[in-house]
Amino acid sequence: MSLRTRILLFLFSFALLPLAAAVIINLPLVLDRVELFYRQAFLQNLRADFSDLDAHLASRDEMIRLLAKLPEPGMVLGAGGVADPVQVDQARVKYVEWINRILRDQLDIVDILFLDKDALARFWLSRNAETRRWEPTTQAPYLPQRKYLEPVLQATTPAVFLTPVVVDEKTADLARAITLQLLTPLGPDEGKPTYGVVVMTVDIGGLVRRDPGTLWVHDDGRYLSAPGVTQRSGNAFHEFSGLSKMFARRKLFMWEGDDGKTVIWVPLLRTEDDKPLWVGRYVQEKPLRELRDAIILRVLVIIFVLVVVIGIIARLVATRLERHGTELFKGIQRIVGKAEAVQFNWHGSPELVQLGRNLSVLSETHARNLQELQGHARALEESNRYKSEFLSNVSHELRTPLNSILLLSKLLVKEGQDLSDEQRQQLKVIHEASADLRGLIDNILDLSRIEAGKLLPNIEKVDLHGLLQELAELMAPQFGEKGLKLELQIDPQAMQWISTDADKIKQVLKNFLSNSLKFTFEGKVILGMEAADEPYAVRLWVRDTGIGIPEDKQKLIFEAFRQADGSTRRRYGGTGLGLSISRELAQILCGEIRVESRTGRGSEFSLLLPTECGETPQPKTLFFEEQGEDSGADEMAAAEADFSGRRALLVEQDIDLLLKFSKMLESWNIEVFAAGDEEEVRETLADESDIDIVMAGEGIVAWRRLAEMVGGSTANSILFIGLSDNPQIDGAEVVVSPDVNAHTLMSILQQRFPTDRR
Repeated sequence: MSLRTRILLFLFSFALLPLAAAVIINLPLVLDRVELFYRQAFLQNLRADFSDLDAHLASRDEMIRLLAKLPEPGMVLGAGGVADPVQVDQARVKYVEWINRILRDQLDIVDILFLDKDALARFWLSRNAETRRWEPTTQAPYLPQRKYLEPVLQATTPAVFLTPVVVDEKTADLARAITLQLLTPLGPDEGKPTYGVVVMTVDIGGLVRRDPGTLWVHDDGRYLSAPGVTQRSGNAFHEFSGLSKMFARRKLFMWEGDDGKTVIWVPLLRTEDDKPLWVGRYVQEKPLRELRDAIILRVLVIIFVLVVVIGIIARLVATRLERHGTELFKGIQRIVGKAEAVQFNWHGSPELVQLGRNLSVLSETHARNLQELQGHARALEESNRYKSEFLSNVSHELRTPLNSILLLSKLLVKEGQDLSDEQRQQLKVIHEASADLRGLIDNILDLSRIEAGKLLPNIEKVDLHGLLQELAELMAPQFGEKGLKLELQIDPQAMQWISTDADKIKQVLKNFLSNSLKFTFEGKVILGMEAADEPYAVRLWVRDTGIGIPEDKQKLIFEAFRQADGSTRRRYGGTGLGLSISRELAQILCGEIRVESRTGRGSEFSLLLPTECGETPQPKTLFFEEQGEDSGADEMAAAEADFSGRRALLVEQDIDLLLKFSKMLESWNIEVFAAGDEEEVRETLADESDIDIVMAGEGIVAWRRLAEMVGGSTANSILFIGLSDNPQIDGAEVVVSPDVNAHTLMSILQQRFPTDRR
């Protein structure tokens, strides 16, 4: 994935995630609120539908008050008990005519009843259902229950009382199926004590019959079956689950079914048995769904527009950042690779401009310092080359006379019969000193060859059991002369045969044993072997009971010409090269040396080795350059190599290595493409198909997988070079150290791609 794509995704996600979170959190809340407001509005509408009853009853309140002021004549004339019946009847005929005039259009009033103070019916009028005129009847209208009459008879002031709703589901008269009665006392309006009651029966069935879709249900779940009402079978408690529990609360509620239906239930009217008559109305979900869909659609449109705007802004920002990043990368490449002073002339915010100026100053300083360091490095390399040549030449020149001295001194001691004891002792001293000097020269030669990369192993199958047995027998007499015991411990579970260099193992173990012999004065020394943890197969170790090594000195002893402290050399002798050479030999054998020691308790040195090692492994690099008189000329030749037309894919994440090899390859006219991971490799191969050289660092993309990827996209003559300090790693045609120099890399390339010198 390219840098611009990563920046774009980051900015896009950074801006989009809060927006998405806000929508996810708030949209359900908004939709719930909208649904709540809709249902509240529906409830208000339901209440408004039945608010006409209150207004209607208010108008009937005035009408019954009028009748209380002008009661039927019999109630007035017969109050004293001496009224003429003929006179009362004549007055009642005129009263009936008056009632027909004032109540002609009040069709909802169906009965008028006058009661005396004992609640006995004295006079009543009923509306004829056919002629709609008020007429006296032989059968008195429905008389309110005594408990509703008592408060009226005891009233001392004018007032209007309402009785509960009377539901007569058996009547055939539509006007008398659902009624309620208004009661008012006679007398208080005239300033007299109450001497009777006027009862007005009002038909409210029209309210029930107004909307056929409205549900009217008794408190026990029965549907209302009065005349003119839509007949429904069954029981509401069966049709609406949980309705009985909700009815028991006697409060308005909203019922929601599993099928999505919603019904608002209101205890609207109170019946004579003191139970409510419930009214239910279905909530119309279609307008609510349309509103919800409209809100969601608008939110999605807004989100889409914002996503597009955020995407455009993020792309612009990502492009600008990528441009600055590319400029910075190329600038650093020029600074580090070519020691050039680069100017970063950036425009934009003051901070960005100041950053460009600081980078420009830093590049100038770095370029100047780098040039100085390169000069010092060249001088140091030259000095090191002279040192190695000097040590090699001097060591070879010294070995010839030393061998003569050793041979002659040995012969003189053996055959010189006429020599005195003092002369023999002097010859022995000469012989021992010469042997020590030759050992020192051998160590210096080994160290010189290791530094030059010329000390190669001879890999073969080695019997470790036999090697350790032979070494123990060889060193046992020396330990016996000092009064020490040398023991051999071999774990039978340890691997017996491995592929390695037997001579170099002996050299390392001899050094361990020699140190134990030198620094141990009592006790014993053990030479042992056991299985080792991965990635190694065996561990060869030497444990003694000597003076030990302080923990802070355990790293120091592996440096050349260094010992634990200055007094060690004066007391015990030695050059300090043995462990340094042993460490380098262990690396050549693909192994490792470890030490465990405590002062006064002895030491344990371990050599860990793998099952097998390659043919020509090196401690630091597989390839080396010959140090000699023509080294400078070889460097000039490397600088002048020309591989024009070649294309290289460099897979590396370390910026220093990336810049180093980019500079090196580009100086030979090789076009370089860089990648930091497998995805970028695929992108590069998709755009650039003709790759001649692949250089890949370790641990970024598996080399075998990378070889398959490149082999499937390019020609078959690709040179695959792996960068690793482990020369035994598989997957690459050639393995070099990341520290490889230009001459060695040029030699590898020329073996595959012969070139002309420029």
